[in-house]
Amino acid sequence: MTRTKRMTAAVLTLVLLLNFAGCGAKNALFDRVSGAGKFAAESLTIYEEKGSFAAEPKTVRDAKQAEEIFGALKDVTLGEVVKTDDKYTRYIFTFADASGSKMSFTLREDGCVVLGGKTYDALGTDTVFETAGIDPDEETAESKTEASSEASNAQTEPEMTPEPEGTVTPEPTAEPTPEAVYTLVDYDGGVFTMQLPQGWKIMTGGEYAGYAIRAWDPNDPDVQIFYYGELGPYFKSAEAKAQYQSMSTSNDPLTYLPVLEDATLAGCLGGMEEYIEVYEALSQENFTPVTIRDFTVLAEKPITTLLASYAVSESSILASLTSETGAACTGMFEGSILDAGSYEINGVDVAPSRSASNIFGIIAPEGKFEAAAPTLIQSLTSFAFTDEYIQEAIRQGNMQAENAAEVSRQNNEMMDRVVNDFCEYIRQ
Repeated sequence: MTRTKRMTAAVLTLVLLLNFAGCGAKNALFDRVSGAGKFAAESLTIYEEKGSFAAEPKTVRDAKQAEEIFGALKDVTLGEVVKTDDKYTRYIFTFADASGSKMSFTLREDGCVVLGGKTYDALGTDTVFETAGIDPDEETAESKTEASSEASNAQTEPEMTPEPEGTVTPEPTAEPTPEAVYTLVDYDGGVFTMQLPQGWKIMTGGEYAGYAIRAWDPNDPDVQIFYYGELGPYFKSAEAKAQYQSMSTSNDPLTYLPVLEDATLAGCLGGMEEYIEVYEALSQENFTPVTIRDFTVLAEKPITTLLASYAVSESSILASLTSETGAACTGMFEGSILDAGSYEINGVDVAPSRSASNIFGIIAPEGKFEAAAPTLIQSLTSFAFTDEYIQEAIRQGNMQAENAAEVSRQNNEMMDRVVNDFCEYIRQ
């Protein structure tokens, strides 16, 4: 988006650094998961999934039993990386300790372990299943449901009269269910490429470090993704804004800038209504950020990005919110809050030098979020600038584009890990 005053250069990272699963070289599962050795399980929820199917979660509230199942995981060792295949049933063991902190492990019915976006052959998973009272060879809840449905249909459906020979009855076109996962297709945005859900609408704005994208499902506008290279600048307090206004001329556009007193991602997203109102008045650009109301943090994790040395705070957030249409939604967001410096007058820092960088998010209605989230995050992390645009940015003196080039190259490598870690995170 067009900026009234350019703040510290933002680097387009599009990085979701949710390092819930460690990346060490050891084979023991607990050596690969940060904090597992010190975690004290008090309860457990077991999720059973296969493809888009999800069985009713099972909860283990007995602390001793939860501890025994967690202890069985300590003996699991990882082998070679194998093919990731949705045809297998996955069992997600999500443990909670006395403080409410959670830790998840994903085991596949064939004894493999899913970790960090990869699937590993493993030893010791049979003991985990046995301790948890799970028989992976037993008919799954999905199979039972399908079998029951088929039996019911066989009993209730009337006998059909065969069609005359030589005629063909066309199969009906199935309408996608609300839980359906979107199909990604290649999208060429001119200065960038990405994978976008088929049939989606997209708008772009800004340039270089301030580049922004927003895409949504036209059939369900509450399902959307966005990326803002830079938001701001902001004043740091209402007092600072008032003092600046008292010293400035009437034609100074900076006097209208919004305030970001809470220098966090939550503070930024919670104040988007004010931000949109101000920048729509100041900017002539035809781009409007996503409207967010009633923003409530459900879970938050500090992160570290390429902007860490400049950032006041960086975090990843799971939150509830109300969309522009009034729907109850869930969203996952990441971003960095920067401060380019200060200038005090009478003890008040009047410099409008606070900004938000690399803000990205995915949003969907509450009942659709978990099913759609992996595909949406995959779409967002596929974003990459063209080499020509990066070179143009460099020629214009926008040197942060060099970093954007490297980030673009890394996105595909990160995608599998990001999607897996994200799916584990939203269950917590």
